[in-house]
Amino acid sequence: MKVYNTPFLFILALATLFTLASCQDDEALDLETFPVNQPVITINGTEGASKAELNAIYKSDGTLELDGVVSRTYTFNFLASPEDATVTFDVLSTNIPKENIEISSTKAIIPAGATTASVTVTLKDEDFSFAASNYDAVTYELGVKANVEGYKIGTEAIESKVVIKKEAYIASCSIVGSNGNTTLFERAYSNNQIMNPDPISYTFKVELDKPARKDIRINLTTTGLEDKFMKDITVTPAEIIIPAGELSSEDITWGVTDDFLLQTAEEEFYVLKVIASVESEDPVAQINEKKNILIFNVNKVLTNIGLLPDKIASWTSLSKSGWSTTTSNGNGQVLIDGSGGDEGSDIYTSNDNFWFIVDMQTEKTLNGLGVDYYYNYDGLSAPRNATISTSLDNTTWEKQGTKETPQVASHYFQLYEPVHARYVKVELSGKYGSYLDLTEVYMYGSEN
Repeated sequence: MKVYNTPFLFILALATLFTLASCQDDEALDLETFPVNQPVITINGTEGASKAELNAIYKSDGTLELDGVVSRTYTFNFLASPEDATVTFDVLSTNIPKENIEISSTKAIIPAGATTASVTVTLKDEDFSFAASNYDAVTYELGVKANVEGYKIGTEAIESKVVIKKEAYIASCSIVGSNGNTTLFERAYSNNQIMNPDPISYTFKVELDKPARKDIRINLTTTGLEDKFMKDITVTPAEIIIPAGELSSEDITWGVTDDFLLQTAEEEFYVLKVIASVESEDPVAQINEKKNILIFNVNKVLTNIGLLPDKIASWTSLSKSGWSTTTSNGNGQVLIDGSGGDEGSDIYTSNDNFWFIVDMQTEKTLNGLGVDYYYNYDGLSAPRNATISTSLDNTTWEKQGTKETPQVASHYFQLYEPVHARYVKVELSGKYGSYLDLTEVYMYGSEN
């Protein structure tokens, strides 16, 4: 039989309860393991970023434009704390005048258990124009710096900001040609002279992408010619000025005579370059070295034909009575039956080459010729190239020249020097559509 000591058991039970209660109290109050609370500041609307970047760009009228908003709301975030925390906010700014900045609050009390506090830093009226007069590249910053006091909170100040990168103001000069900055001049040489009636001449402007504060003088230098021919160059106007505040010069015409092409009787090819430079007391004026050059390719060819948009009014069309034709394909008589135009009787091929010979029966003096082309379902059936030759006996041929030809209804070829011939051979090559398709040929000149 067991004997229980009731007073002892009672005391033991009380001791056990006290021990358990003491352990629970210690666990609730043991804050030694509470982690260091490291806050962060983020910018609202940036998916948690603490830094945002903007660009400030000068527009063509010289005004400064931002690609975003400078004024922002910043949120201070940290883990819930068992004690209140005090956050002190200071404006963070670089190169922005203090009078242009406002902050919504400089201090916030975050109660125990709360996790955020917000502050707004404003650029007044979102007016960034104060930066426009500084023509250098400058970086601006606007944001907030926070210090916090509280239980186990990191003591280092934390920052969040908007960084604005402003470009330098540069008034960049470029040459803008009336038909691009590279041009081909083909010069026809025959009988010791250039046969082209039009001169080597080109019109262009010099343009700025932004206005300058002072006048800009444009200087032009030409390369690719011997020094003795530099005197043959003309530039109109002689003095090229872009006035302060303007974006363009007036029209400029550069030209040169054909004298440099008359030194030999050979075919020649020249590359002439016109290079622009600037003079100005305004340091923002600079030349765009990628767009300050005009390139004139001058191709001197031994040829007696020129391509015209229409026949010359004084030309006389020769009668085709009694004429005959020979072709590489089909019945060539349709070429002299008088049924021309783009819907007349036609002769065609799907090949890339086609030729025909016209026998005028007697010797004629030719000033030019024309060819009409048929309009098919995929457009006018003109060739890409045409070569014209003449002969007195259908055996010995004299090549008058080759021309690249556009896709038009008719081609007209001028013979710079009249030619005495009985036979005319026209060789066509290249297609714009599915066919080379001709309806009529015309000879212009006079009976001998």
